[in-house]
Amino acid sequence: MIGTTGSTTITKPASIARGGPPWRLQIGWQHHANCKGPQSELFFAPNHLERKEDRLEREAAAKALCRRCPVLVECREYALMVREPHGIWGGLNEYERRQLLARRAG
Repeated sequence: MIGTTGSTTITKPASIARGGPPWRLQIGWQHHANCKGPQSELFFAPNHLERKEDRLEREAAAKALCRRCPVLVECREYALMVREPHGIWGGLNEYERRQLLARRAG
């Protein structure tokens, strides 16, 4: 997920900011993502305590945008590759990404 209200912002994932792999990833796909703009707030938890029902509703809305996104696969693979620890990326939340990585590991 990328974006801020009013302008597009591409941020380095937390794993890279902490000294992870070099920032050499292709990011052109992010310009085509449905998560840009004011709806970007749906993809990450708010800065306050969020009720479970509110989280589920917010995540469902974000995932609905992901399902129609032309770069869903690129987004998901990027988040898995860099082990993005937060937010909805490629239609998956943090827990779902960890599960998918575990299945792929065998």
